[in-house]
Amino acid sequence: MYSYPYYRTGNTNGTITVTGEHTLYVDPDQAIVSIGVVTKDEELEAAQNENQQQSSQVVQSLLNNGVSQKDIQTSTYQVFPQYNYEDGKQIFTGYEVRQVFRVTIKDIEKVGTIIDDAIKSGANRVENIQFVHSNPIESYQLALTSAYQKAYQKALTLSSQSGQQLSPQPKSITEQSSPMVTPFVTTGFVKAAEESTAVQPGQISVTAILTVEYQTR
Repeated sequence: MYSYPYYRTGNTNGTITVTGEHTLYVDPDQAIVSIGVVTKDEELEAAQNENQQQSSQVVQSLLNNGVSQKDIQTSTYQVFPQYNYEDGKQIFTGYEVRQVFRVTIKDIEKVGTIIDDAIKSGANRVENIQFVHSNPIESYQLALTSAYQKAYQKALTLSSQSGQQLSPQPKSITEQSSPMVTPFVTTGFVKAAEESTAVQPGQISVTAILTVEYQTR
């Protein structure tokens, strides 16, 4: 006997419960990148000044590449004392200052160029390259529509095979999925940009899952 996945029948209660799932693939139209500057010096003020200078150059590079000022946000600013250990003793060596910007790039074709220019301007950390769509709700609603249609077709098949008449109006609908899952690429410290950075955005998968209960008679 064939076993149908993702649903159960309840003939004694006059109901059929099914699950519909649909994954939609969409092209991203924006990228969110964390670009940072890490500086070190024996003196805190010197490390901070160097970081501020390099960070200003990075921000100017972003602006020159068409990134809006409102799309450049400082997400992290940290100061770390640095130590070495010699013969079991902790020896202070200076300070590390780290500033990271969260940058939204709306011209997705320029992501590689923007990263390269930021590195040339003083950035030495690039991480969490995340590709997104500017209107994820619309894509998710399309996936929801298809998921419901699949659930309804399953219920029709079950009611027909079991000799029941399906009510077209569902008794209940339960949404089981989250709106969007986005892929991301993580890189560590970047020291130089000898070649153009090749960034492949791929596609974003949007999955909708519904559990629908129908009455039968």
